[in-house]
Amino acid sequence: MKLKYIILSTLLCVSTLLASSKAILKLDTKGHTAMIADIIVTKSGDIISASNDKSIRVWDSKTGDEKRKILGQIGSDSGEIFAIALSGDERYLAVGGFLAGDKREDKTAIRLYNYSTGKLLHILKSHTDVVLDLSFSEDGRYLISGSGDKTAKVWDIQSLKVVDTIKHQNHVYGVAIFKDKDGYKDEYYSVSVGFDNQIILYSLSKNYKVKSHRLNHKLMYLSIGANHIAVSGYSKKIDIYDKKLNHIQTIQSDTKPSGLKYSKDGRYLIAGSGTSPRNINIYETSNYTKISTFKKHTNTTMAVNFLDKNTAISGSNYDAIYIWDIQTTKVKQKIEGVGETVWSVGIKGDRIAWGNTDDCSGKNCSKFQKSINLKDFNIQNSTSNTQNYNRISTTNGSYSLSHRAGGEYGYSDAILDIKKDGTTIASITKSATDGYGHSCYGWWGEYIVSGGSNGYLNIYDKKGKKVASLVGHTGTIWSVALDGNRLVSGSSDQTMMVWNLGEIRAKSEEVRIYPMLNIFISKDDEYIVWSKSGYFTSSVGGDKYVGYHINRGSDKEAKYVGSDKYFDTLYRPDIISGILKTGSEKKAIAFASRTKKVKKVDIASSLPPMVFLLSSSDITTKNSSITIKYMIESDEPIKDIIITQNGVKLDTRALKIKKDKSKKTLTVTLEDGENIISIKARNKYALSDEVLVSAYKKTDTIKDIYKPTLYLLSIGVSEYKNSEFNLEVAHKDALAIAKMMKKQKGKIYKDVVVKTLTNSEANSDNILDALDWIDREVTSKDIAMIFIAGHGVNDEKGNYYFLSHDANQERLRRTAVKWVELEDTISNLPSKTILLADTCHSGSIMGKRRDITSAVKSIINSGSGSIIMTATTGSGYSYEQSSWGHGAFTKSLLEGIGKTKADYDRDGVVSIKEIDLYVTSRVKKLTKGKQKPTTIIPASIPDFAIGVK
Repeated sequence: MKLKYIILSTLLCVSTLLASSKAILKLDTKGHTAMIADIIVTKSGDIISASNDKSIRVWDSKTGDEKRKILGQIGSDSGEIFAIALSGDERYLAVGGFLAGDKREDKTAIRLYNYSTGKLLHILKSHTDVVLDLSFSEDGRYLISGSGDKTAKVWDIQSLKVVDTIKHQNHVYGVAIFKDKDGYKDEYYSVSVGFDNQIILYSLSKNYKVKSHRLNHKLMYLSIGANHIAVSGYSKKIDIYDKKLNHIQTIQSDTKPSGLKYSKDGRYLIAGSGTSPRNINIYETSNYTKISTFKKHTNTTMAVNFLDKNTAISGSNYDAIYIWDIQTTKVKQKIEGVGETVWSVGIKGDRIAWGNTDDCSGKNCSKFQKSINLKDFNIQNSTSNTQNYNRISTTNGSYSLSHRAGGEYGYSDAILDIKKDGTTIASITKSATDGYGHSCYGWWGEYIVSGGSNGYLNIYDKKGKKVASLVGHTGTIWSVALDGNRLVSGSSDQTMMVWNLGEIRAKSEEVRIYPMLNIFISKDDEYIVWSKSGYFTSSVGGDKYVGYHINRGSDKEAKYVGSDKYFDTLYRPDIISGILKTGSEKKAIAFASRTKKVKKVDIASSLPPMVFLLSSSDITTKNSSITIKYMIESDEPIKDIIITQNGVKLDTRALKIKKDKSKKTLTVTLEDGENIISIKARNKYALSDEVLVSAYKKTDTIKDIYKPTLYLLSIGVSEYKNSEFNLEVAHKDALAIAKMMKKQKGKIYKDVVVKTLTNSEANSDNILDALDWIDREVTSKDIAMIFIAGHGVNDEKGNYYFLSHDANQERLRRTAVKWVELEDTISNLPSKTILLADTCHSGSIMGKRRDITSAVKSIINSGSGSIIMTATTGSGYSYEQSSWGHGAFTKSLLEGIGKTKADYDRDGVVSIKEIDLYVTSRVKKLTKGKQKPTTIIPASIPDFAIGVK
């Protein structure tokens, strides 16, 4: 276990100043990507987690969903959070760690936030080294902090000043305050533990050290219960004291207990794990008998707590947060992101293979599980033989490389020996400031590539002199691979990066090199690939996993904005493609500018609005309406407020919206049962993230269920004027969908009104007329569905077109249907809207670029809240077979809805989420994994029936 806490005092001496850029590109996998340092449970049952990944996240413990982030200034080498504490009244959240700022005192400060709003209220400065632990007194009067400066400091929260300092002889890792009766008077005491092996009991009321006890090992963890104090550290045991610091007993442990926490009633003690076996143990405190052991974690786990009297929480390094039963250890909820550590990488030309399984042997992991083609970003779930991909070699003629133990901390790979004919001619010793050890390494020509912890990836010459730093990763580099001058690296930060090493040979001095491309691929194959300046290409949902952390100064809270908000300017597949061809972002931008203007965006000054909810987000009521209070922050005037209820746009002109500067009050009439209200705002730059309110209206009377009318526009083109484009079954698909949905008339739909256009009828004029028809007919009480099957292509500027029967590839603007026509129609429909798109068929048209991602994203970014199902992702192909009678996508829809095979819960109803699950799995099975559908169901739309038996 390489605890980065150990070396932070050293880091403070060598760290560079914060990068000048206010907007920092940052991965957001919807979970933590580094060590979870602390976990707090609120009175309402929410979970607050803090991580070395520089973020604090608030989770709904029931659903596992992230509710919000609490952020502060970060830098490339600073901003890590090691400790948080919440005051008893939940007014203040204190945050400490290796923080960011222009001055040393900013890095060692304590941030005090308003927990409910996330606003940064105060900065507490006194420590001279990093803050390692924090704790409030139960009444919130005092805050105590432990630091690498060998002190614990007590802060008066009213005056925000230090009122006492407790000195240790080494780093102070654990601190706490408790009140005890001294006669008739409440007395405050502090307890602190540190690397000087000491536990110190200190009287705050009398300002003196009451008692201390020295153990034979370093101490790091501390918890105070109703009657006892528990401490642990660099030993496989837990020592228990009473509150006068009399030693009661020692608990022997099967692992080093990393992290301790008593339950609120003092009945139980939970201990984390720092070594193998990764067991989280719970003890009953009457005699400290172990009652259960949780074994799901695979890495260091120091963040432990109790959700309630029956439930424990534990969060670890590069792993999930688990919520589990303390008696049975059965998992109740698992909170994790969508990314995984990249343990192995290989490269061959434009193909990269990788593995997310830790099956390492030696210094390179061997197993590849997936591959991606960087030309079309097609992802395969299995790879050919690993020998087909280049790795990196530890030998180079008579030269070889091998690692051994040593260095400041004695790590097994701290020293890399450079040998010639078996004799060591030079050595490279890693320290705390350049990655601890050599986690992967090999030869690139006459140079050596070596990766370590904390994102350190360096190039050395044969004498061991560093000639280049490859800057980009934030986690341990576990694997590197080479093809010519192109290097690919995989890391625990869940990314792969592609580097052009040719930049090194052109320089004589030590250089800093940034990746040509950064790659993140989620567990479900959503991807985003981005460049240094933030230009990106992605799958339909991939761009939500990267965004901009907006620094606003060390004394203000930071903001986070997803890359998806800048889709119109930064989504540039052409630039990404150009970088691969030229090896340079600058050259790629120059080339792309010839066909489509490249806009430079100052993210920090081009922020979208932010919507904050000021009233409850979860309401149950018998009332016919609810009142919602919210606030909008925006540097620019608000152009539009979009409010939807269960996926249906509400007319904001008819709503009762009262304004008080930026604060607003909204009254919404409720439907019986579930209501999800979404609020979004738009300024000239972008659309805000949505704020959701869930309101359940209870009713004592049974009313007739209102049946909507379904309006269906079904378009399929198999026969084109240019017969080279012809398909077999697209027109059959459109007819079959229309026939299937007509059968739902009188069931869940009052009526089903259909307009079908196939083959020669589906010319551009008729399609545009049909879009006018559905726009004209649909009301807010209806459901609109549009099905399109045929060819789709992009022009040279990336605009997407659906090829009507009369389409001419050389005259797309005049003969095909530009996607913006569909987008405008769908975005303005007042009803629930479902788009079913199957426009990525293979055929002779395949010589033309064809990527539906931008087309789908344009609808998502309109804020309409439409449901979108596409037959395939990105530039993947949609397959059809005459033996099926339909394309794979339509065949799955017909089976799922028409034959109700998607009715997983056997209630006779097929819901939109059930058909999504069925189509996704069925298409993959039919096409043997070649075709991967994508479905976008906004969180603002509750599950609803699309068909019945």
